[in-house]
Amino acid sequence: MDYLVAVLLPQLLHGVVFGAALGLLALGLTVIFGLLGVMNFAHGELYMLGAYAGIAVIGVTHSFWVALIAAPLMVAAIGAVTEVATLRPLYRREPLYGLIMTFGLAMAFREGARQLFGGDMRRILPPIEGSIPLLGMTYPKYRLFLLAFSSLLLLGIWLFFTRTRAGIIVRAAVQDAEMLDGLGVDVPRVFTLTFAGSAALAALAGLLLAPVFTVYPQMGVEMILLAFIVVILGGMGSMGGSVVAALVIGIAQSLLTLWMNPQRVAIAIFGIMIVVLIVRPRGFFGREGVLE
Repeated sequence: MDYLVAVLLPQLLHGVVFGAALGLLALGLTVIFGLLGVMNFAHGELYMLGAYAGIAVIGVTHSFWVALIAAPLMVAAIGAVTEVATLRPLYRREPLYGLIMTFGLAMAFREGARQLFGGDMRRILPPIEGSIPLLGMTYPKYRLFLLAFSSLLLLGIWLFFTRTRAGIIVRAAVQDAEMLDGLGVDVPRVFTLTFAGSAALAALAGLLLAPVFTVYPQMGVEMILLAFIVVILGGMGSMGGSVVAALVIGIAQSLLTLWMNPQRVAIAIFGIMIVVLIVRPRGFFGREGVLE
C-alpha cells in the first residue's frame, strides 16, 4: 500500500497530466492531417516555439498568465504566415511535397530558435507553487492546474468542432473542400485559420509543459514522435481517438519509466503502437476520410 501511494499513484497522475497536454499537441496534428493529408513534421517545432515565445513574453512582462495568452497568438501568426507562404502552393501537388516542406520547416524553426535563444536548456518557473494533499499523498498544484486547464481546452475544442458553424465548416473542408468552395466558402482562408489554430494549440502545449520539462531547441523532436504515435493509435483523423491515445501513451510512458531506462521506454511505446495496429489497423476510432 505504501508503494502504491508513494510511487505508483504519483506516476499515474503524472501520466494523466502529460497525456492531457500531449492531447492538445496531437489534436492540432490530427486536424492538419485531415485538411492537408500530410503529417506536419514542423508541428513539434511549433510546440518548441510556444515555450520560447513564453520565455520571451515572461522576460518582458514577468507574468506567466500574460504569456499564456500572448505566446499562442504569436505562434499562431507564425503558423498563418507559414501556411500561406510555403504550404498553400503545394495543396494540389502530391502529399510528398508537403511532407518534405514541413520537414524543411522543422529544421529551419529549430535552427532559428538556436540562433535567437542559444542552445542551453532553460526552465520556466511554475506560476503556481506548492503542493496539496491528494489521495493520501501531496501533489504539485501546478500539475493539477495543467490537468484541469488542458481538460477544459480539450472540451472546448470538441464543442467548437461539433456545436459551432465554424467547426462544422472545417470538418466539411476535410471531407470535400471542392464542394465547400462551390458553396461560396473561402476554403483557403479556412485552411489558413485552421493551421494557425493548430499552431496555437501546439504552442499552448509547449508553454504549459515548460515548467515541468526543460526548454531547448530540440525539445520538439521527441514530442512530435509521440504525437505521431498518438495520431496513428487514435485513428487518422479522429480527434476523440487522439485524446484517448494521448492518455494511454502518457500513462504508459510515465509508468514504464519506473522499470525501464528512457531508451527501452521508447521501444515499448512503439511496441504498444504495433500491437494496437495489428488488432485494429485503423487505430482506436479511425475511419477513412473523416475528421470526428
